[in-house]
Amino acid sequence: MWIGAHVSSAQGLTAAVKTVIEMQGNTFQFFTRNPRGGKARALDSEDIREANKLMKINNFGPVVAHAPYTYNLASAKKNVRAFSRLTLKDDLLRIKAMGVPYLVLHVGSHGGQGEEKGLALVGEGLRGLLTDLPEGTMILLEGMAGQGTELGYTFEHLVQIIQACDGHSGLGVCLDSCHLTGAGYDLADLAGFKDEFEQVVGWERLKAFHLNDSLYPLASKRDRHAKLGEGHLGLEIIKKIVRDPDIQKVPLILETPHDNLGYAQEIALVKKISS
Repeated sequence: MWIGAHVSSAQGLTAAVKTVIEMQGNTFQFFTRNPRGGKARALDSEDIREANKLMKINNFGPVVAHAPYTYNLASAKKNVRAFSRLTLKDDLLRIKAMGVPYLVLHVGSHGGQGEEKGLALVGEGLRGLLTDLPEGTMILLEGMAGQGTELGYTFEHLVQIIQACDGHSGLGVCLDSCHLTGAGYDLADLAGFKDEFEQVVGWERLKAFHLNDSLYPLASKRDRHAKLGEGHLGLEIIKKIVRDPDIQKVPLILETPHDNLGYAQEIALVKKISS
């Protein structure tokens, strides 16, 4: 099993890896740049070499990068879509240089244009990026809770985007247990959820899983992460998720409201209940 948390990379990739090792994790997620802006930290080749050396020594699994929240390929504004494409392209080159395979992307918000128009714009934006996708990298569409005009809260949304990109192998999916709950997918019926995802999207597309409890109940269309066992999912459902052999094949990333010590405790908890 690969289990870790979202950590800061503000002090460099090596510092992030060391933080995760201290947590007893073996994977992690980090933002490619300031999550609320466009500024990115300059890459340091020595830092990248040291980080990858440490990850190899400590048997890390695949690491996940997360795109900033400011990107919106579904925006009605051309300048916002252009900024999103340009910075996404740069992010993909950055993760390639870091040896990181996955870039998680929020699908975006249609802002009142309607879901079909928004999804079409996302497909259009991604097609251009996928024609020049750096080798060894993938864009992971994150399933969302469905707040406001947010897209990507149904499996059908995700597969519509994938189909708009001709089923490109460079597109995968990242699911989030909190978002799934908000969107109305009942993880208490894990077999039913898995069957629906397989039928609509295909299990081979799942490349990462955000492990979070949910502050709000099933089908609330709300996205607020809770600590494991302290939300509407509860520890028994979390236990079912982390024991599932298919979910265990992808990196599990904690995004719960914790500091690093709290993440270390949750990583220990996940290891304990996963077998």
